Amino acid sequence: MAHEILKKLPEDVIIYILLRLPIKSLIRFTCISKTWYILIRSSTFINLHLNNSKTAKEEFIIFKRSLQVDPFQHKTTLSFLFGDDLKPVLSDLDVPYLESTFVNDYDQFIGPCHGLVALISMMNTVLFNPATRNYRLLPRFPSDAPQGFRCSIDGVGFGFDSIANDYKVVRISEVYNDPPYRDPYSSEQKVEVYDMITDFWRELDNIDQDMPRIYWAPSSMVFYKSACYWLAIGPKDKMIILYFDMGTEIFNSINLPHTCNSYNGPHYGLVVLRDSITMLRYPNPNPEYDPAQDLMQIWMMKEYGVYDSWMRYTQLDLFLLNPPLLIWKDCVMLCESREGSLISYDLKLDKIQEFNLQGCPTSMRAICYKESMIQIPCESKDNAQVQYF
Repeated sequence: MAHEILKKLPEDVIIYILLRLPIKSLIRFTCISKTWYILIRSSTFINLHLNNSKTAKEEFIIFKRSLQVDPFQHKTTLSFLFGDDLKPVLSDLDVPYLESTFVNDYDQFIGPCHGLVALISMMNTVLFNPATRNYRLLPRFPSDAPQGFRCSIDGVGFGFDSIANDYKVVRISEVYNDPPYRDPYSSEQKVEVYDMITDFWRELDNIDQDMPRIYWAPSSMVFYKSACYWLAIGPKDKMIILYFDMGTEIFNSINLPHTCNSYNGPHYGLVVLRDSITMLRYPNPNPEYDPAQDLMQIWMMKEYGVYDSWMRYTQLDLFLLNPPLLIWKDCVMLCESREGSLISYDLKLDKIQEFNLQGCPTSMRAICYKESMIQIPCESKDNAQVQYF
């Protein structure tokens, strides 16, 4: 009966209705008829749905954590939480290809970019759409360190190139002599880019060897306005923001407020808050450092790229042993405790809450996510196939 009524409706009305349905329902409706399948799977509908989801208020948090299976095996698990009380809305997912014999603090969880997220370990990169449950293993980083040298991955990024209409992964690495002969003055920085369209890695030429070194922290990389951003260490050990434009493939930098740009002492994080690049400065837990730095500061760049527009959003008498994971709903800071459990701090209510989500210490990462129908590209038969959880 309902199907007969829908057949009489104009297509634009049907599209208007479908755009407001959850992904789970849309996937189910592709089985109604071939016409509906073609409509819902079309690039036009998927892009309309993406634009509609950007303005939707409904979002959930995806947490990545490492769980110990046995003394010599760890697995990567994703948890999906929703609502003010952060209750599970979906069953946990164990991510293939990211198993390890130890907890790797350097594993990255990046996104979302048009509804896609990237899980990047030292060896593998998995591209994943949490809404459709599709994923794909990308080709491994090229093994490019000659004999007698080692390659250290300093930073990775994932984003979309709107000029080439392509998703890209970027890797910044340092090649240096094998220990004990490592010489920081003779190391070489390399930048490699993976193009989804070609399914290949390529090395960029003429990289400035004086380019700032990446400052690694769990919350120190974001994709924002067609570029990947990292915290980095510039000249005279001054903290800056280094960014890579995915379209032009050019690096540039943004200076941080002069009151909180010292590399020696406090720790730093990078997030997007109220659609603005935001820097987190929090105390160094090492007792050797000055306790006067105990106030945590959040700085927001109100006008993109303008140094004088840095504004101190808030200052908190809050001591964290681990870096913040993200700021949710503009006022809830999500963090990981020393024991590896999830805690939150409400900036407005000055309230701390602990949740029943546990992982191996230092392994937790988090992103805010809104559903998307975007499909994972797979352009050639030689590419690894898109799979389903």
